[in-house]
Amino acid sequence: MTTCRLHGADPYTYLVDVLQSVAIHPASRVDELTPRRWKALFADAPLRSDMEH
Repeated sequence: MTTCRLHGADPYTYLVDVLQSVAIHPASRVDELTPRRWKALFADAPLRSDMEH
């Protein structure tokens, strides 16, 4: 969570997206799911939860 905040990524949005993506994301590109890389690559169109926070 601290790393998300350090890079300006909302921790809730990050976790929702990554937890939904991890099963289908290529293992060879797992580094893309770190908060810093995720923000640059996926933060503009994250997967959403049906639950509101």
